[in-house]
Amino acid sequence: MTEEALVGRVVMVTGGATGIGAACVELFASQGARVACCYNKSAEPADKLARKMDQQNTPIFTVKMNVACSGEVQEATERIQDHFGSHVSVLVNNAGDQIRAMPVEEMDEDLWDLVLAVNLKGAFLCSKYCIPGMKRAGWGRIINMSSISARSGGGPGAAHYAASKAGLESFTRSLAKELGPFGITANAVSPGVVYTPIHERHNTPESLEKLRQTIPALRLGEPREVASVVAFLASETASYVNGAVLPVNGGMRLD
Repeated sequence: MTEEALVGRVVMVTGGATGIGAACVELFASQGARVACCYNKSAEPADKLARKMDQQNTPIFTVKMNVACSGEVQEATERIQDHFGSHVSVLVNNAGDQIRAMPVEEMDEDLWDLVLAVNLKGAFLCSKYCIPGMKRAGWGRIINMSSISARSGGGPGAAHYAASKAGLESFTRSLAKELGPFGITANAVSPGVVYTPIHERHNTPESLEKLRQTIPALRLGEPREVASVVAFLASETASYVNGAVLPVNGGMRLD
């Protein structure tokens, strides 16, 4: 991978304070990129990550932003560009959550709307405000974080989450067709069961063990393993990869 191509480029990672997002932040910063770590409710983890990166002489810029709010996304994007003195070259739309599991017949509209807003509308808004700078430069990378749930339908009570991730994959393909002529690629990464803090809220050790037994690799994934695929898609090596959804699931799904 030509890491040199990322040196000095501005990378914006949403949901960047924990889990896969934090792994992406660390990896991009280690490759010489100028990284903006965007967070909403994870102020303490964001501060902790920033201190860690300072100690490693790979400083990052932390920005609070609700990806579902157009005004906040626009303001945060402008702050990032002002801070670094350059447009966003690589956008990693990683922010997402299931919020809580609930059967469709019991699910209220507010929960459905919130999950779709965070997982799908958020990627739309961040892309909307980053695309102009990428177009002017004639180069850009948009990488959306999907999920194995987009194809599997998700676990019990996860229809809202699965639907949002399936929509995100179609949005990725639309972006690829729309932006390809401008030197911008759009791809998605689809993790399987990767051990992140979200599982502490939505799974038990017993349920994770059952999931582990369904994975040919016989283990859960690690955030850094997903981050490495994200970094690949941002590199020049992946310049002809556009509109793809790359699975990172240890063989859990093979379709």
